[in-house]
Amino acid sequence: MAAGSRGKEDSVTKRGRQGRAEQEGTPVLLTITGRQTDPDTGTQENTASYRAVMSACGEGHLFSYLTEDASVKLFVSRERAWMQRGGKRENCMVFDPSVTSTRCGYETAYGVIPMEIRTDRISVLAGGSRGLQARIRYTLVMSPEYELTCSVTIKTQQTV
Repeated sequence: MAAGSRGKEDSVTKRGRQGRAEQEGTPVLLTITGRQTDPDTGTQENTASYRAVMSACGEGHLFSYLTEDASVKLFVSRERAWMQRGGKRENCMVFDPSVTSTRCGYETAYGVIPMEIRTDRISVLAGGSRGLQARIRYTLVMSPEYELTCSVTIKTQQTV
């Protein structure tokens, strides 16, 4: 009876540790590649990697990381994604294919640029040891005459 009780306590303790680990998150290497094509078909591609913490958040994944000048939170699910940047140039971009568009202001050193985001599609692949892979395809409208066709690819690798 004592052994059974101890075994039960051990499994409860183990579950408690797993719960804390899920709350605290898993360290990952987060690689984000953005691709933008302007109206004149000029294309730019940028890739950046960050040490991040990945946490389960509802039906999606929440990433927290630091850039050179800001703290960033990135949420990705099959239905919706958002990126919130703190620091001097705060902004929040929402990607939601279930609505016509979302709006945000992108703060620069020269002022805020109003933007409209029209999300076409969000794809998420959760790949176990291969990590998470996601892609967001959207149109960024800076003015009625200036639209960028964009995609963001998000990949993770677990770190030790």
